[in-house]
Amino acid sequence: MSPRRSAWGRPPYRGQAFHPARRGHPLQVALAVVLVASLCVLAMSGITRYAVGEPVIPPALARLIDRPEASLPPGMTYNFAVIDPSTKRDLNVLPEVGTIELRLAVTNDSALPMTMHFPTGRQCEFIVRRIFYYVDGLFAIPSEVWRSTYFHIISQRPSVLVLQPGQTKVYTATLTLNALNALQLPPGRYRLIANFDGWQTSLPMDKPL
Repeated sequence: MSPRRSAWGRPPYRGQAFHPARRGHPLQVALAVVLVASLCVLAMSGITRYAVGEPVIPPALARLIDRPEASLPPGMTYNFAVIDPSTKRDLNVLPEVGTIELRLAVTNDSALPMTMHFPTGRQCEFIVRRIFYYVDGLFAIPSEVWRSTYFHIISQRPSVLVLQPGQTKVYTATLTLNALNALQLPPGRYRLIANFDGWQTSLPMDKPL
């Protein structure tokens, strides 16, 4: 007489009772769904904050997990602007065709000299992201379209910035908008970012039709 087989086609061991697979408790399933949904909301929140140039982790939460938000040294002020290099005037919108200049000026407004150390020769870089809004602007998804360090050789040697009281250091980069990059930079909403040693500031700009 052939041995009795289990539901999986294998005979059970002698003297061992067969136990069917346990199903998840409804409370466990509900908690798992809530956890996954919470993680999705946090991820979308982080993406949205990243898109608008804010820290992915809110400052209050960063302090709780001992990850302070990057900031400028005490006594240092800044000015970030997007200008027309030919007229030296600030721009409020991106031109359909033309060149723009991104300019970050950092100033030592303290009474003492200020020294900053950088791990590489890159002290400041500029980034342009196109922003896609969904659900009536509730969520924003960024797409990087340009970075000032693209195709640039960055020295891997540490660099130093020394500012005397009242001294200003100006970083600039130019971006040309033309028919060659029209597909890369179509009309829409953009966020222009200056990244200075991990600290960021940004400006929202539109490129009209």
